[in-house]
Amino acid sequence: MKIYQRAIIFLLFWMNFPGSYGGVKEQLRQLQGAKADTTTVLLLSNLCWEYRFISADSARMFGEQALQMARELKFDKGIAQACNDLGILDIDKADYKNAVNHLKESMVIRERMNDQAGMASLYNKLGIIDQKQGRLKEALQNQLAALKIYELLKQDRWIGYCLNNIAIVHQNLGDLAKSLEYHEMALQYRLKLKDTLGEATSYSNMANVYSKMQDTIQSLAYYEKALYLSRAIKNEELISGNLSNMANIYMGQQNFGQAIRMFTESLEIRERLGDQKGISSTLSRMGTVYTETGRYQEAHKVLTRALKIAAKISVLEEETSALLGMAKLKALTHQLDSAFVYMKQYIAVKDSAYDARIRQQILEIQTKYENEKLGQDLELARQEKEYAEIKLTQGRTQLLLLLFILISMTGAAIFLFYRHQQRQKAALDAEKIIEQEARLHAVLEGQEEERRRIARELHDGLGQTIGAIKLNYRTLALKATTQDHLEDFKKIEFMLDSASSEVRSISHQMMPKELEQFGLIAAVEGTLNLNLANSPVKYQFEHAGFEERIGNQEELVLFRVLQELVNNVLKHSGADRLVVQLLRRANHAVLNVSDNGIGFDVEKYEKKGIGLLNIAGRVDGAKGSFHCESSPGNGTIVTIRIPLK
Repeated sequence: MKIYQRAIIFLLFWMNFPGSYGGVKEQLRQLQGAKADTTTVLLLSNLCWEYRFISADSARMFGEQALQMARELKFDKGIAQACNDLGILDIDKADYKNAVNHLKESMVIRERMNDQAGMASLYNKLGIIDQKQGRLKEALQNQLAALKIYELLKQDRWIGYCLNNIAIVHQNLGDLAKSLEYHEMALQYRLKLKDTLGEATSYSNMANVYSKMQDTIQSLAYYEKALYLSRAIKNEELISGNLSNMANIYMGQQNFGQAIRMFTESLEIRERLGDQKGISSTLSRMGTVYTETGRYQEAHKVLTRALKIAAKISVLEEETSALLGMAKLKALTHQLDSAFVYMKQYIAVKDSAYDARIRQQILEIQTKYENEKLGQDLELARQEKEYAEIKLTQGRTQLLLLLFILISMTGAAIFLFYRHQQRQKAALDAEKIIEQEARLHAVLEGQEEERRRIARELHDGLGQTIGAIKLNYRTLALKATTQDHLEDFKKIEFMLDSASSEVRSISHQMMPKELEQFGLIAAVEGTLNLNLANSPVKYQFEHAGFEERIGNQEELVLFRVLQELVNNVLKHSGADRLVVQLLRRANHAVLNVSDNGIGFDVEKYEKKGIGLLNIAGRVDGAKGSFHCESSPGNGTIVTIRIPLK
C-alpha cells in the first residue's frame, strides 16, 4: 500500500493549495482516512480522470493506486475502469504499446461482465490508436464494432462520434466519396441532438475532404459554416483551426492579403491558448506568405520564431517545415551559404525522423515475433488437450455432423430457390430500368432535335423574311417625301431591328453555334455574356481541364443545366453576384454554380419546382448526381457531377 500512502500525503498538500478545484477538493477530503474498499477504488478512478487535465503525473499515481487496490479486492469493475483510465493516459503520452495492453485487459473484464457500453468505448479507443499508427484496416474494424454496439444501445451522441471517426479513416484510405458519406451521416445525428460543437466539427472535417478533392468553393463554404458556429460557442481551438485551414486555401489561390489576415487572427488565439505546436505551424505558414510576397524581413522574423518553438517542443514535423522555409528565404535573398546550411539541417532532421520510425518498426516486429512464438507454444499445448477431448467425443460429433449436413442441404436448397427468384426479379427490374432510361434518352433527343429544327427555321425562315422586309422597307424609305413619313419609317426600322435581334437571340438560346463548333467552354462564355452582360448580376467564370472536348451528350447536358440555372438566378434569386466553375476530373465533370441571392427552402421546392425537376431529369438521364444547397437569406450553391466515358 505504499502508493496509497503517497496519495494520502499528496492530497494533504493539494487540499491546502489555493488553486485546487472545488469538486477535486471534495473528493480529496473523502479519500482522507478512507478504508480500502470498492468505493475508494472508484473515488481514486475519478481523481485519476480529474487530474488528467491538471497534472498527468498525479493522474497516473491515482490510476495506479486504483488498479492495485481493485486487484487486491478482486473488484472486476474497478480493475476495468482503472485500466481504461491508464490506457487514456498512455494515449496522451503516445505510449501506444502500454495503452493497448491496458485497454485489452479492460476489454476482457467488460466482455465477461457483458458491459456493452464499456466495450464500445474500448473499441473506439483501440481504433484511434490503430489510426494514429497507420493500421487503417484495423482502425476501421474497431470503429465499426463500436458503432454496431452504440446503434443497439441507441446512443445517438456516440453514434455520431463513431461515424465521424470512420469518415476520417476513409479519408486516410483515400476514399474521399465514402468519407463524405459518413461525415454527412454524423452531421445528421449532431443536428438532431442540437450538438453545435459536433456540427461545427463535422463541417470542418467535410471542408478538409473537399480541400483534398481540390473543390475550393465547397471547401471554403463548409469552413465558413464551421467558423460561424465555433465563434457562436466561443470554442477558440476550433476557431483557430478553421482560420488556419481557410488561410491555406487562400494562400494556394495567391490571395495573400486574406491569407495573412486569417493566419494573424489564428496566431493570436493560439498564443492565448498556449498551443506551442499550433503557434509554430502558423508562424511557418506566415513565413511562406511573407516570402512569396517579397516581405523578407518579416518572413525571417516569423520563421526564426517558428524554428525556435518547434525545436524546443521537439515536434519534427514543424521543425522541418520551418527549416525548409528558411532555406527558401535565404536562397531568394542570395544568401546561398545560409541556404545550404538550413537545407543540410532540414535533411538531417528529416533523416532522424525516418530513423526513429524505422527503430519503432523494428521494435514492433521483434515484439510481434516474441508474441507469436509464445502463442505457438500455447497453441501446441491447447491442441494436445483438444486431441484428447476429441477422441472421447468422436461418436457424438459424427452424429451431430450428419445432422448438420442434412440441415445444411435443406437450407442450401431453400437458399438456391430463393436466390433464383431474386435473380429473376433483379433481371426484370434491370430491364425496366434500361427501358425507362432509353425512353428518357429518346425524349431528350427528340427535344434537342426539335430545338435544332426550330432554331434553323427561325434563322433561315423568319430571319431571312425579316431581312427581305428590311430591304423593301429601305427602298420605300428612299422615296419618302415628307418629314412625317421619315419619322414613320424610322419607327418601322427600329421595330424590324428589334425583331431581328430577338429572332437571333431565341435561335442562339435554342441551339448556340458555339456549342457545336467550338465546344462547351465557348458556349458557356457566350450564354453568360448574352444573358448577364446588360443585367445587374456580375459573374465570374472559372474552368480547368477542358483542353480537349468531352462527349456531345455530356456537353449538351451541362450546357442546358447551366441555362436553366442562369435563368433561375435572373428571375428569382435577386442576386448581384454569380460564380460558375467547370472542372474536369479523370472520370467525371463537375459544374458548380453559386449566387448570393435570397435563397429558398430546398425541401419545399425540389419536388414541385419545374426548373429543378428539369435539371434533375437531365442529370439522371446522364447518370450523374445533382445537389442543391440553399436556405432563405443565404444564397444558393448547386453542384452537378456528370460521368465521362
